[in-house]
Amino acid sequence: MLIFFIVTISFVKSVAIELNRPLDSPQIDNPVKNALFRIDESNGVYFSGRLIDLEQVATNLAMFAAEYEISSVLITADENSTHNTLMNVMNNIKQYDDYPISLISK
Repeated sequence: MLIFFIVTISFVKSVAIELNRPLDSPQIDNPVKNALFRIDESNGVYFSGRLIDLEQVATNLAMFAAEYEISSVLITADENSTHNTLMNVMNNIKQYDDYPISLISK
């Protein structure tokens, strides 16, 4: 019986389809842009022209980074604003990511 199965079985060579897959994951090219924070004389923090809470610095930066590739973060502080507000903004930026920060004076 074993000889019968060996003789009657046909060995079929399997056919495979070759796939050309990309080596890396696709890169999405976001436009490069600077993130702009402004601190006014009453220590109000503005991001892209909108007044935000100090606790929302990282959240707004994350939403901005989803749309644009951030080259650097620019901070404009009024001369009457406090140093504490400027340092809190800078620390929140650094906690989110290690972007280069530039201070702009008027």
